[in-house]
Amino acid sequence: MLAILLCAALPASGQFGKNRIQYRDFSWKIYHSPHFDVYYYEAEEHLLQKAVSFAESAYDELSRTFDYQIQDPTPLIIYLTHSAFLQNNVIIYGVPEGAQAFAVPSRFRMVLPLDMPDRELLALIRHELTHIFQFHILYRGKLGAGLRGRPPTWFIEGMASYFGDDEIASDKKYMIDAVVNDNIPSVAALGGGFFAYRFGHAVFDFIEERWGKEAVIDLIYEFRNTLGSRIGRAIERTFRMDAEEFDTEFRRWARKKYLPELVATGEPGDFGRPFRLGGDAQGQEFSPAAAPSGDLVAAITTDKGEIDISIFDAENRRRLRNLTKGLETQLREIVISNNREVGGDLAFSPDGNYVAAFGRRESGRSLILIDVLHGGLEKIIDMEIEQQLSPTWSPDGKTIAFSGNLNGHFDIFAIDVETIEITNVTDDELHDAAPAYSGDGKWLAYTSYVGEYAQLFRLDSRDPSRRYQLTEGEFQNKEPVFSPDSQRIYFTSDRTGVDNIFGLDLEKGNITQYTNAVTGCDRPTVLALPEGGERLVYTGYWKGRFDLYMTDVEEPLGEPEPVEIASEPAVMAELDRFEPDIEVSIDSTSIEPYRGRKFFMEDVQSWFGYDSNNVFVGRVILSFSDYLGDRRIIGNVAAVDSFSDFDLSYLNLSKRLQWRGRVFDQRVYVWYRTDLAVQPGFVEPGRNVYDRFEVYRITGAEFSLFYPLSFHNRVELTGGYYLRKYNGYLSAYDTQGNIVPVIYPREDDYPEISAALVSDSAIYAPWGAVSGHRVRLSASYAPDFEESGTLSSTVMLDARKYIPLTRRSNFAFRFFGVVSSGDFPTAYFVGGLDTIRGYRFREFAGYRAFYANAELRFPLIEQLAFPGLRLGGIRGVFFFDIGGAWFPEVDDFEFWDDTHRLDDAVAAYGWGFSLQLAGMSANWDFAKLTNLKESEDSFETTFWIGTRF
Repeated sequence: MLAILLCAALPASGQFGKNRIQYRDFSWKIYHSPHFDVYYYEAEEHLLQKAVSFAESAYDELSRTFDYQIQDPTPLIIYLTHSAFLQNNVIIYGVPEGAQAFAVPSRFRMVLPLDMPDRELLALIRHELTHIFQFHILYRGKLGAGLRGRPPTWFIEGMASYFGDDEIASDKKYMIDAVVNDNIPSVAALGGGFFAYRFGHAVFDFIEERWGKEAVIDLIYEFRNTLGSRIGRAIERTFRMDAEEFDTEFRRWARKKYLPELVATGEPGDFGRPFRLGGDAQGQEFSPAAAPSGDLVAAITTDKGEIDISIFDAENRRRLRNLTKGLETQLREIVISNNREVGGDLAFSPDGNYVAAFGRRESGRSLILIDVLHGGLEKIIDMEIEQQLSPTWSPDGKTIAFSGNLNGHFDIFAIDVETIEITNVTDDELHDAAPAYSGDGKWLAYTSYVGEYAQLFRLDSRDPSRRYQLTEGEFQNKEPVFSPDSQRIYFTSDRTGVDNIFGLDLEKGNITQYTNAVTGCDRPTVLALPEGGERLVYTGYWKGRFDLYMTDVEEPLGEPEPVEIASEPAVMAELDRFEPDIEVSIDSTSIEPYRGRKFFMEDVQSWFGYDSNNVFVGRVILSFSDYLGDRRIIGNVAAVDSFSDFDLSYLNLSKRLQWRGRVFDQRVYVWYRTDLAVQPGFVEPGRNVYDRFEVYRITGAEFSLFYPLSFHNRVELTGGYYLRKYNGYLSAYDTQGNIVPVIYPREDDYPEISAALVSDSAIYAPWGAVSGHRVRLSASYAPDFEESGTLSSTVMLDARKYIPLTRRSNFAFRFFGVVSSGDFPTAYFVGGLDTIRGYRFREFAGYRAFYANAELRFPLIEQLAFPGLRLGGIRGVFFFDIGGAWFPEVDDFEFWDDTHRLDDAVAAYGWGFSLQLAGMSANWDFAKLTNLKESEDSFETTFWIGTRF
């Protein structure tokens, strides 16, 4: 049976789903500037002037570049911090931790946080505003125009990066690596991912250098005017060469630009010896932290398909163990710094027994201490500080310093591990990050942004007001770490064009280079050798992956560069500040409260299908939203053969306690055996023929409350009034083999209340759930006013468990059971799809029903390409299903007989495969029916569309 299933339902209204939680009360206001409607809340009011100045500066620059004026103000939704930004409802399914900002074509909205260095914030605003110009130019102000053809990721994101001028030194390594390793893709074949951003930026750099900046504008208009929006055709019309010729010219340009640098420099392995995960593990390792004893290194690893912390033997450079296996039950994720954030992610305690890191449980980040000897969490410390990064342990083990955001400013903080008392160490308006204690505890080095550039500072631990600027110049100096004797600071700098490792001798006053990789090296840590001396461990990028490397420091590269070491504290108020091109003043008369009463159509989605039983199915979903996405109207119209349904919901997601109002009309149909049909007009009993039958129709209005207990768990409470109409007879065999009617024509109307407890910790890959669990336990009650009793009461359990075997294979288990009682209970139907395969859709009916499934899921073919068609994600499955349904008033259900053959229960086993087809998952299953003693000779074949459980 073919089934068209919804994409993941809204968490508040779906059967499962993790929760979208408003952890704080956003009292939204709107500020109307000349070109923006800025949506902000009270906690960020002190940054409104900066946000508007940056936005207007970006608009002035881009409008002149594109020679285009946007007629209506652009909605700009700003958040004080990244953790607050993650709570946005504009993208209802949530954005990942690593996402910095986004723009959407529906009502041309921009959404971003403000907690980053000023230069990067302006670049981010330019990047997202470039998307708004693209949407207006490409779609001509009409969202539907985008359906005719969507630009490739490299085009849309590369152009935004190019005009945003947001590429920093650490970004360049991705394109350089592709060039020097001869892995440059074609403009006509490149997919998505972060590399597409960097590739696209390089393409537009090439276009500007070859044809001038105006050619970039020409390309976007040619793309808009090209039938079907084919990028190859747009390139041909713009540059008078086909895509293949363009690829050749671009590759030649890129090689001339980067290959000579490889000859003059080297790869990361030329300057250090690599670490290895061991065995057949395929993953990456980065962000090292050295143990004080010098024999261990902790690092972030990804070979298990998620972010873990592993311990390596420093001598053999091999992994010893994974410290965070199974930690997903206590944490959502280990927090790691993204490509634009500075500093490491881990720190060893002075006694070497613990590793400090930050993890996300709910809205914010918590400091976590991990037991090195036994693995697992030793302590979790929650705090009010946001966006914490880069922990560093004081030599006495009493304090952990870190960077974080408080009231919109990034400072260095220190927490007493025992008393949990937090001190704001720097407490200024500069963006401070990446602290590191000296071995003697007298100094704390850190990174601070002065004007446009990151520079190294150190402060006196006894008097934090005494701060000394250690570096200067027009390059980024960051990520300091002291040598064991506190006489040197190793750090990352892009003074050679890409990030590499340098050392600052605090006694002699010189800077020495230790790596010179063409793709860059960063995140240094110092390994104090047991026999004396020290080594550097750092992260390098080569051939598309991050690895750890270790190098000696006795033979640095080149001659030291003499510098002057500051002997007097810096006057912080006199340091350079970043200034945008346009500074605005806030006009209080242009502020109004946000009321959220305006709705617009945000999205239209549709599915349709046809199966071997000659059944057509289809669904159309219309989604309306306010500007913040907090209030939504969802219209769902579905058809199965001649049966049609509708479902209209209003959702309010603006607070932690969410609610929904809903009206619907649904028809429930089954495949039935006509030898059990006794309704007049049906086929006479005795013929084993299957047909479709609308069992009942239910129309209702209900109101629901949803309260998230945590990111994974919630409670639901629903009350409603329903009209139910059973359209005919449905019969079953009793214990003597007689046909007995169990459902007969009737109409009733009744109120009902229901409650549910939902838990969902499932972790997903593109093909489905790979680990975690999903559980829904629900109960409902409907009174029978005519009989002064119970019309229907139901208890239902749906439990699923996913156990990973490898990065791409796993076991999946499910149990579903339902018990319905009362004067006229609700009947449930099972069979078909991936419930009990090999049987007809909803073939089995009863007031009691259950089924269980076990599956082994594994990859078959990554991609299958035909001329003009690519089929991806072809995966296989072996399965076993068992279940049944019965009416207890008629039949005593016997699971199996005396010979241990299945009696009333049914089972099937077999195999199947799935593939991604036009954005949907198409499934073929081949099931052999069995009674656990004998099996059918042939396989029953079914095809359906939808996501496996």
